[in-house]
Amino acid sequence: MFLFLEKIQVPMVLTASLVMVSALTASSSVQAAPSSEEASAQAAQVKCIKAYAKKPSNNYLNYSPAIGSPEVTDAIHSGLQPCATFADGVSGSGRKYQVAQFLSPTVYPGQIQLVIQGGPNAAFLVGGAPGIPVPSYSGGPYVARFDPATGTQIWRTALPQLAGQWVAAPSGAVVKAGWVVVAVGPTVYKLDPKSGAIVASVQQPVLAGAAVDANFDGFAVAPDSSGTILLKSQNRSSGCQVQGNQAMSACIATFGPQPVTTVIAVDPVSLKNLAAITLNQPVASRPTLVADGSNTHMYLAGSTQGVRVIWNPKNKTLRQDLSWAPPLLLPGQSAGDAPVPLGKWVVFNNNAVAPTPGVPICAFVVKMTDATNTQRLCPWGTTIPAGVMSNAPASFSTDPQKSLIFMQDLLVGGVFAVHLNQANGRMTIKWSRPDWRTSDYFTATGPAHQRVLSSQYMSPSFSAAQISSNSWTESVLWVDEETGKTLAQSAYNGPTDLGWFAMPGYSGRWYTLSVAGTINIYVPQACAKTGKRPVVPASTTTCSTDYASLPQPVRSPAPLP
Repeated sequence: MFLFLEKIQVPMVLTASLVMVSALTASSSVQAAPSSEEASAQAAQVKCIKAYAKKPSNNYLNYSPAIGSPEVTDAIHSGLQPCATFADGVSGSGRKYQVAQFLSPTVYPGQIQLVIQGGPNAAFLVGGAPGIPVPSYSGGPYVARFDPATGTQIWRTALPQLAGQWVAAPSGAVVKAGWVVVAVGPTVYKLDPKSGAIVASVQQPVLAGAAVDANFDGFAVAPDSSGTILLKSQNRSSGCQVQGNQAMSACIATFGPQPVTTVIAVDPVSLKNLAAITLNQPVASRPTLVADGSNTHMYLAGSTQGVRVIWNPKNKTLRQDLSWAPPLLLPGQSAGDAPVPLGKWVVFNNNAVAPTPGVPICAFVVKMTDATNTQRLCPWGTTIPAGVMSNAPASFSTDPQKSLIFMQDLLVGGVFAVHLNQANGRMTIKWSRPDWRTSDYFTATGPAHQRVLSSQYMSPSFSAAQISSNSWTESVLWVDEETGKTLAQSAYNGPTDLGWFAMPGYSGRWYTLSVAGTINIYVPQACAKTGKRPVVPASTTTCSTDYASLPQPVRSPAPLP
């Protein structure tokens, strides 16, 4: 997330489409009865994701077997969701698509930070804990359940906080037993998915700094027999009163360095703390997890080096593996977002904490079994022209089944699809979209032979000056993962939170979160299917679009000078 800019709320204007599928109604907070076609599609998705989640190689163990988005589903936060469908399950070259859109009738105060799902009728959100404070809101964090067809609130539960607590972006997931578990500040909460009642809440130990200055983020569920929850702290400097994620950097000059990070292991049933250690440095970004025999390895992006923590579930111990500490950065680069494991390698980016001049983003991969075996790819070049900055508010995403990496730079602009050779770690560019500007994660959906990649697509008129005023517009773009060619693109709307994602749901729905506190629901539709009248407002791609006139992918644009 951007840590240094103050955002203000700007209303997002969406008009409900006249051609919503039957469940998309604005008037009810109860799930409308699905059509037989929709019910059949949901049943197929449920069967698919349950089978997918059972395979350890898919990194879904101990998460609820549900379609969702990066950061809240699989332990490596890849972004791959092969059981999610695109445009009624109809895709392929030569087809055309339109995108219907809908705005939730419920406005969620303090913005929405997180959407997590436990199944086709079990959708939850965490709000009121913005990474960038909303000046008009002081109500504190909460969890809500909402109707996935409309975005209408079903219940909302406030999360008690310590007096003077630092509130930063939360984390959470629906675990395999169906409980909703979230972390805000130093406390982990467990909620009943039906009623919203808090059935457990435990303040976790903070070993460096004060509890009120800590936020346990990066919710990750270990693939051990218990489903242990592993978290690490973000910390603000002692004495700092700044709220939001910006406190991690904004207070250092006045109050001194941040305390080092605490890593904890939490029992998923009782929420009792099982173990806690300090790292040798503060780490802002979220962790990812990989099974290694009977242990679990946690990977993190340190300020200059990669970090690995080992969880031993048998002995219930955590330790930092100081032998695995590869240097990550070129001179002039800043620390990156969460690393993404991909096969035998761990993929790091950089320039995440704040806009960085001088050196653009690179992909840096390190072999899990040998921290000296590394490769680097810098598709934007190794220097940036004067006056241009580089920034990645979100991690790279991957398609583990195809060994693909998806790279983005918000301020330089452009997206790269990169193939990683598992034998030697070398990376080659598969395609690039110089026109595609996104701050968000990517999601890859559908079967391998018809996979669709999606993310935010910011207006071509975007400028960095628009960030502080929330004055840009954006759409959601879906492309053919194999070629990078556009399949569908929504209408342009007001801004969503930087560094988050367009998230897949069931029945072909997609969600984004506006800075005005609403849920935006998108439904791509295949024009070839009968009964698809034009949507209102018109999406960027329509049934009459000349796809040859759209921006096209290239193998590799000329690097920056």
